[in-house]
Amino acid sequence: MHTRILDTRDTSHYRDYLTAAAEALNRGDLVAFPTETVYGIGADAQNEEAVARLYAVKNRPREKEFARLISSREEISELADDMPPYAAVLAEEFWPGPLTIVFAGPDKKDIGVRLPRHRVAQDLIRLAGVPVVATSANLSGRPPATGASRVLEYFGGKIRIVLDGGTSELERPSTVVKVTRESCEILREGAISEERIMDCLGIKVEVNR
Repeated sequence: MHTRILDTRDTSHYRDYLTAAAEALNRGDLVAFPTETVYGIGADAQNEEAVARLYAVKNRPREKEFARLISSREEISELADDMPPYAAVLAEEFWPGPLTIVFAGPDKKDIGVRLPRHRVAQDLIRLAGVPVVATSANLSGRPPATGASRVLEYFGGKIRIVLDGGTSELERPSTVVKVTRESCEILREGAISEERIMDCLGIKVEVNR
């Protein structure tokens, strides 16, 4: 497979490049794209073959779920019948941004959700018109890619398109917080610190160290 790099900083072709990437996702291909934290690789969540391919190229255990990316807060209603109050407070404070919130979905299974701040990520999700799951663009155990060249180094020939948006702004993964009605636990401290999470909620949070 030939992996195409499309430079989204080329404003004259921005729409065409995003459309090509969205169409690739719809065909079941894998697409890498920039976020404000690190680069991600996405797949159509409804396409079982695409999701299986994402697990394979990432070399990720199947028991580890991928996060669902959304392009607006309104989309959360499709994923949760009743969003826990702590989750709503965190979303109001940090979305769009480098926070992944984990809570129980309609089937009672945990689901991680993130609304990225990066324009390219938001536009890609919106244009694709399908639910997108994503993971950081790195092989298990290797540092996440913060630029298109590193994505190509890791996944050249294994994914269809890399949307190049330059170097990631934060160069750190998102913070992952698991929320229930009664508690909040930081599963991974990333671009948003433990202190900022606690200041936002006004409670002591557990930290999985």
